[in-house]
Amino acid sequence: MKRSPAVDMTTGKVTSHILRFALPLLAGNIFQQLYNAADSIIVGRFVGKQALAALGVAAPVMNIVLFTVIGLCTGASIFMATLWGEGDLDKCRREFSTCVLAGLAFTAAVSVAAILCIRPVLWAMRTPAELTAQATGYLRVVFAGLVCSFLYNIYTAALRAAGDSASPLYFLVLSSVINVLLDLLFVPVLGWGVTGAAAATVLAQGISALLCYFYTARRVPQLHLRRSDLTLDRALLRATVGYSQSAALQQTCFFVGKLLLQGAVNPLGTDAIAAFNAVSRIEGFVLAPGNSIATAVTTFIAQNKGAKKADRIFDGFCQGRRMAWGYGVLMAVSMYLLAAPFTALFVSAGETAVVREGVRYLHAMSIFYLMPAMGDMMQGFFRGIGKLNVSLFGTIFQISVRVGLTYLLADRLGLVSVCVATGTGWTLFLLILALLYRREKPRVQKALSPCEAEAPA
Repeated sequence: MKRSPAVDMTTGKVTSHILRFALPLLAGNIFQQLYNAADSIIVGRFVGKQALAALGVAAPVMNIVLFTVIGLCTGASIFMATLWGEGDLDKCRREFSTCVLAGLAFTAAVSVAAILCIRPVLWAMRTPAELTAQATGYLRVVFAGLVCSFLYNIYTAALRAAGDSASPLYFLVLSSVINVLLDLLFVPVLGWGVTGAAAATVLAQGISALLCYFYTARRVPQLHLRRSDLTLDRALLRATVGYSQSAALQQTCFFVGKLLLQGAVNPLGTDAIAAFNAVSRIEGFVLAPGNSIATAVTTFIAQNKGAKKADRIFDGFCQGRRMAWGYGVLMAVSMYLLAAPFTALFVSAGETAVVREGVRYLHAMSIFYLMPAMGDMMQGFFRGIGKLNVSLFGTIFQISVRVGLTYLLADRLGLVSVCVATGTGWTLFLLILALLYRREKPRVQKALSPCEAEAPA
């Protein structure tokens, strides 16, 4: 079968491949953060800080469920990228069909379970009574529309596995604009509050999924699924679970940690909760470049692993590492200098207590922003070679450090305790990843090359 216009990363210039793949991802991640931040900004300004705090309480609960689904799609994307690099496009399409069918069933089950568990989870998080009703309404709508998120993410995962990171960006930009317009209609005009923000998010993601489907049918026929193509291959499903379970568990563990952190923040009061929601949205922009570079390097490494080109694997890793250093320093400086105006975007004039809490957080956290930049890069390497358990166990370790230290320090340091704990967890995780990389590098070279590849240090 002839290849589509998607990108083959097993030949050509390493740096240009990574940049061409990472830049659309970065733009997409930025728009995804705008997508998320729009809800908080519009709700905070038009409804008030209590509604903003309710979104902050709901966010980690939502993200546990949402990113479990996204983690499954991420693992499937790595497997599909390996098949694409091998040139087995028929098998790649069967894998995609298997992912869609199994994922729809899984998502439906998760949606029902999540809706039933909303109130017990909010109670366990020590959510203030005045925020519970709004947080519950938001989560019910989001979980009811979870299938829209799954379909969008599985289609973008397939396109990225084939080397196409630009097309999902265009759909995301359009849906981000639609999300903002619907937010402005549902929240201030119709007065639906946080429930309106949830409805806007679900509708916008549904549009993204629909556009991805039609684009794939027209431009990437190798991945287009007709009714006759819909089959669930049990052998591929087992392999997919092997790739996906670690990514899904990693995402789940990470956001369980965020939920536990939220449980430590909730007793600090509405101002602290609202500030934590605002800075978490800001932090999404800070972390987006590292995630984008790491995803690009993961796909690059996976394709070259399938093609058995060890020298290109390490060339790609080194180029990504240089990019991560540059952006990490830039983000640290920017967040320190612009902490106040960024936090003020999320609240109406006069909410000085919320802004003050946000500034203290960002000033303390800016010291550590180089750590996740390098950590994402290291995780991208391990995902690309198929060692997804490294990221999983590392995430469990660093989340344990973050949660434990936050609860230990929260009474004395307030919201800044999250910064100290998070920075410590990031730093220790990066050290572990660096040690594991030194051990794994010669093994990969030996496995994929007839003789040891000469790669940059």
